[in-house]
Amino acid sequence: MVQQLSLIKKLNKESKYFEDLYDIFWKISEGKKLTKQHYNNVSIGLFNIPCAGFGDIIVCKTFYDYLKEWYPTSKIKICTTTPEKYKELKIDGDIYKLHSKVENNECLDYDQLILKRKIKFDIMIAIPIINKTFEISKFKKLVPYANVFNTFAVSEYNGEFPPYTFPIGVGYDNLGILFNNFKQSKQNLINGPYALVYIQPSPEWGIHSKYCFLSYLEMICKKYRKKHSNFQIVIPEWIMNDILDDNAFKNKMLKVSSQYDNILVQGEETHIIKGDDKVNSRLVFRADILPQPRGIFISLMKNSIKDILVTGDQSLTDIISCCRGKQVWYQIAPWKNGLAWNLYKELPNEYFKSFQTSCGTLKTLNTKIDWKNFMKNYDFRINGRKRFDAILYSTYLMKKDDSLKDLLHIIEHSRYLETAQKKIEKLKYN
Repeated sequence: MVQQLSLIKKLNKESKYFEDLYDIFWKISEGKKLTKQHYNNVSIGLFNIPCAGFGDIIVCKTFYDYLKEWYPTSKIKICTTTPEKYKELKIDGDIYKLHSKVENNECLDYDQLILKRKIKFDIMIAIPIINKTFEISKFKKLVPYANVFNTFAVSEYNGEFPPYTFPIGVGYDNLGILFNNFKQSKQNLINGPYALVYIQPSPEWGIHSKYCFLSYLEMICKKYRKKHSNFQIVIPEWIMNDILDDNAFKNKMLKVSSQYDNILVQGEETHIIKGDDKVNSRLVFRADILPQPRGIFISLMKNSIKDILVTGDQSLTDIISCCRGKQVWYQIAPWKNGLAWNLYKELPNEYFKSFQTSCGTLKTLNTKIDWKNFMKNYDFRINGRKRFDAILYSTYLMKKDDSLKDLLHIIEHSRYLETAQKKIEKLKYN
């Protein structure tokens, strides 16, 4: 314990910001050997407040699966505003509903929520924190006994509002990507050869979504026309609607796919856009496939051609996890430049440097990426587990070591870094 107090004081002196003091709790246990006694019956709550779509839910469920595998005798619960979305994705687990104080139940802050279940968590994880800084004071409105030694934040990929205990993403001090070993469901929806496009429209992106699709389309038509005279492309419904309703977009689509004699769009009905669908080559846009449950979607990705176009952190992660060897083309959202920039440097892939080339370009037909080395460096299952081990070890010590309780008291009752540091320096082992 004396040695531990010495390490606390050393880390205290090295702290440059007040928030650095929070990390002393787990840093004193880095590298310690974790055994069953340190996590047995430990209660862990994952607090998940999705903000549109299903990506945030997949992140939480993946984290949940990791913890269940790493610490099998701990008790792990998911607390979320949208348990119905978990059911829609056929996700099982211990799921508690967070009730909202307002009409909306997405993109909320923690002080707008109520947990009606009477349950005591030893550790709480806010996952993920999106477009805001995590404030323990707001979280305490939801869980009054929360503090900086039992409550920790997980970023979105390359989050821009630190600090985070678990900064996920690529580059800097990020702990990596949430890779997965999938249990795939076989898909019987479409026979090959086909390409898969899963990108999103958005008012914030403006016309970039359309240009992204056109860049990819031009590239694959040139690359695969000689190999596949009859070819299909799985697309989201919004692309079909734009082809049918926007003449300018349709004409640009026809121009970049001019290698094909017949072009069709298949939704609830089949629309012939070019030709008579009777002779020569044929390109079919399939808008009747998506969306699908995750297991089927993974199978669709796996069975598609090598070049695949997606948006969103989780889709990118899923491809790397399930389908190593795919050439991933990525629709860069304006608020995701940090992830794209670091992928450009760390893969390396110079075409992720700009949204003008990330969706596909004729100059990159022979691009090859070393995914194996990338996964070795940025696997959260390695880096993230080390940090969670340290948290569990320190949580165990907290019950026995008064110096940790005194440290928490000082941090919670100090307003300035220098004041807290002076108090911590005077700590003594009793």
